Amino acid sequence: MASPATGQEPAPSVAPEDMHWVAPALTGYTDEVLFGDVWERTDLRPRDRGLVTLSALIAGGNTAQMTGHVGRALDNGVTPAEISGLITHLAFYSGWPKAVSAPGVTRQVLKARGLAAADMQAAPAQLSEADRLLIVRAASGPVTRGADSNFTGSAHVSAPFSGRGGSRIGGATVTFAAGARTASHRHANGQTLVVTSGCGWVQRDGGPVEEICAGDVATIAPREAHWHGATATSPLTHVALSEGGGVEWLDQVTDAEYARASR
Repeated sequence: MASPATGQEPAPSVAPEDMHWVAPALTGYTDEVLFGDVWERTDLRPRDRGLVTLSALIAGGNTAQMTGHVGRALDNGVTPAEISGLITHLAFYSGWPKAVSAPGVTRQVLKARGLAAADMQAAPAQLSEADRLLIVRAASGPVTRGADSNFTGSAHVSAPFSGRGGSRIGGATVTFAAGARTASHRHANGQTLVVTSGCGWVQRDGGPVEEICAGDVATIAPREAHWHGATATSPLTHVALSEGGGVEWLDQVTDAEYARASR
């Protein structure tokens, strides 16, 4: 139900259903203090908080709490290989039984995300000749249509790329037809948009709609909810860049919300 004061839907609860049922006050502390305040502080990056939290859970033998935090760590840019290395390292500092209890729950989360044992291996230190200079040509590779769950209107993704040799940069070229836009979303380590043609709009949660046109560069802060896309009358093409971590998709931008951007 929307808040009468703001007209916005409340943020989804992080606390598990059992906590809602048994200890509603603890639910409030979990959602509002732990994840609403502590996790949002900028003195540590979200990926670093993920590593610290997993270390504490493993060292304390609290593997039941790891399911959500392994997923959160991955979303915030921690790699499967780093989680593997963390568990191995802690075996020598927190105790063997505690460390060997961690792979089971970790494997369940990773398999649910389609990851395999090979993903737990660190990237090789030596780059191949092909990886020393890799060029993704504009017309190469498949052009995929943006998923209806994440985009409104006609949007196409082409020339995806990713870093090599440990680099976590990645992205793709995205082309929006007039009126097309993304759903609201956020990246663990932020996102950069380099506009190559046309004009569009970008808006962070609670901020004004900003116009971006060819040659402009828009940088969105880590974990900042935002949307971007073409204007109502002009198509837009931009290169979208992000550093590690997945994207968390939120609500669609409704036609009414989008119409307000053109005023």
